[in-house]
Amino acid sequence: PPNPPIKDPKTAPGMAASALPGWGNVTPFVLLSASQYWSPGPPALTSAQYAKDFNEVKSVGGQVSTVRTPEQNEIARFWFEGPGSWYRVARAASEARGLDSWDSARALAGVSFAMADGYIAGFKIRYLYDFWRPVTAIREAAEDGNDATVADPNWNSNQNTPSVSDYPSTQSIFSGAAAVVLASYLGTDQVAFTMTSGPPFANIKRSYTSLSQAARESADSRIYAGIHFRSACEDGLVLGRKIGQRVAISTLQPLRN
Repeated sequence: PPNPPIKDPKTAPGMAASALPGWGNVTPFVLLSASQYWSPGPPALTSAQYAKDFNEVKSVGGQVSTVRTPEQNEIARFWFEGPGSWYRVARAASEARGLDSWDSARALAGVSFAMADGYIAGFKIRYLYDFWRPVTAIREAAEDGNDATVADPNWNSNQNTPSVSDYPSTQSIFSGAAAVVLASYLGTDQVAFTMTSGPPFANIKRSYTSLSQAARESADSRIYAGIHFRSACEDGLVLGRKIGQRVAISTLQPLRN
């Protein structure tokens, strides 16, 4: 569904070609390989976990939802920008901690490494599992073999569903990775800051008491948007934290005499 509007409305009802299938083959900046860390994979379609994930996103993530709160909708819009949000986080958190220009630049560079490698690792995994997105799964639930899921052929996601497979959520990966790197460079995860969203849903202000809180909310936003299952977000956060830890300890370290 065009939310925000897309340039060519004729592409909205159809199936776009899978985007960036070779991204997982890009050489990482810090990871030894795109598959250095791995994720366990999405839950089986017949499992109770899948049914739980399915019914959650069907309820809260639909274009029409009676349970999604105004704040949840705001969160989905606030984090829509993607990785650009975390440069805003890095600037806001660096200012809150009083970092000088040199250390702020180091923090931004570390976040860049972490998010870039997070995308590479995420795409390597996602095109192996090639798991369907909620918009397809909910419309085709009669074919999933799970009695606890009910199909809705007319269901749409709250925001546009990207034309890449569901698992894992790269939004969750780069959020988890960026939060860990920033916490390492700033000396603590407990940083209070306020930031403002960028386009296309600009000028939404939200405040946080920690970097991990922001990462958690960023991951949850994809469920409120209706474009990811919970397991894709949870496992994405775990993978992102591993990537962030490696970046934090192995690159851009202070020189010692």
